Amino acid sequence: MMTAAAKAPVDYSAQSAGLSEVRRLLTTEVKLRQAVIKPLDTAMRALKDPHKNAVVLHEAALLLEQPNEELALPNSYNKLVQGIRALADEKLADLEFTFARDLREAFAVEGLKLNGAPAELIADLFVIKPDLRKRQVTISFSRQAVTKGAVKLDVERVVTAYLKARKEICERKVDYAAFLGELYEAYQRTLKLSGKPTGARQPIVDCYRELVLVRQPLGFRKTPSKSSFLDYPKAQFAYDMLQLRRSNKLTHEGHRLNLGTATIDIGADTTKAMFLATGATEGAFIKDLYFAAEK
Repeated sequence: MMTAAAKAPVDYSAQSAGLSEVRRLLTTEVKLRQAVIKPLDTAMRALKDPHKNAVVLHEAALLLEQPNEELALPNSYNKLVQGIRALADEKLADLEFTFARDLREAFAVEGLKLNGAPAELIADLFVIKPDLRKRQVTISFSRQAVTKGAVKLDVERVVTAYLKARKEICERKVDYAAFLGELYEAYQRTLKLSGKPTGARQPIVDCYRELVLVRQPLGFRKTPSKSSFLDYPKAQFAYDMLQLRRSNKLTHEGHRLNLGTATIDIGADTTKAMFLATGATEGAFIKDLYFAAEK
């Protein structure tokens, strides 16, 4: 039995809940402030040498351009950040110019000429795009990457990667009369699968897929395996098609090769069309191909 002196326990849950809510709000505000303070500190360090730290300064500016709307900031904040972004862009442009200059000199040592603007350099049929922000370089031909992943932003590595790609794509020994015959066989195989007659248009993507199989060695055909598979990348196919058209020898057994361009809505769909280059930056999306009997 409870005595008069004893008291019932006091419930402090309401006060605790109130304090918890205050803490939650303050924690949220701290996180919002930290999201700005961290890139502010980074930008301040980068400004000690904005040319050397151009990429870091640019990354910080991007973060500072997106503050949370709930955060109270000085009236001068936006103008200040715009100035930092402009400075970062200016210094990045300087770095792009310097990298392009050094790369041109390295290519010249190899007896090669590099044309184009610093952001998109042209080496014969290849496009070389330095990305200072990501600290990497992409090399492509006929809109196909020709390296396994991006190349590190390093002049020597870019030259090495380019020479390797050029050798693998452009310096192969190809019998283009035989290549045309293989393409004709691949085309015939797609006709057989679709039940269409010679002369019918067939998707170039399907013809390419069959061409890869046609080119496989006898060992692979007897016992298919990864070790015996002969790779034939799209970049090599695009180059072979370019050389074939340049030779203008497009007739096989009385049937002439024709290409059908893709419409705008299909062009970007790699499952329905393929870009075939006619130069480093020129070319067209091709939807289908067919062999028509010559009269």
